[in-house]
Amino acid sequence: MKCENCGRNQANVKYTQIINGEKKQMFLCEECSQKLGIGNMQINMPIDFSSFLGDFFDEMEGATFIPTLRSPNELKCRKCGLSFDEFMHTGKFGCSNCYEEFETRIDPIIKNIQGSNRHIGRIGKITKEDEEINKEVIQENNELEDLKEKLKLAIQEERYEDAAKFRDEIKEIEKSN
Repeated sequence: MKCENCGRNQANVKYTQIINGEKKQMFLCEECSQKLGIGNMQINMPIDFSSFLGDFFDEMEGATFIPTLRSPNELKCRKCGLSFDEFMHTGKFGCSNCYEEFETRIDPIIKNIQGSNRHIGRIGKITKEDEEINKEVIQENNELEDLKEKLKLAIQEERYEDAAKFRDEIKEIEKSN
């Protein structure tokens, strides 16, 4: 395709301009694009990915749900010397001890972003304690379902005293959850 400006050279620059919703395209050669000031355009990314978390924390600084993001006395890691401000700027910890040092400030932020501050893995490792808790929850749910069935049956059979007892037991189980 030939340049739409000079008509001589091969077009290798596609210039698109959108003004008031109207799209105009031009195919230009490198020479014409430079003459028109199009060829040497610098593209600036709106986000500096090297300090992505720092930018996030800067935006969140004035938010009311994170009241202790900055404090007058600067918090530093005792092991590597990284300050909390440096962490906010780079988004990177200096050492494994930084997690513990900055925990009080980072926990609310991580909970807000991720929904939890505890990583259990893709599938999650189930401990014996988790299994016991799951068994108890399943047992309570089964009891609750049984009581609801008994309640329906008691109401159908017009045994209202029994129905009231079942209702109270259901409320007690639901309250404990």
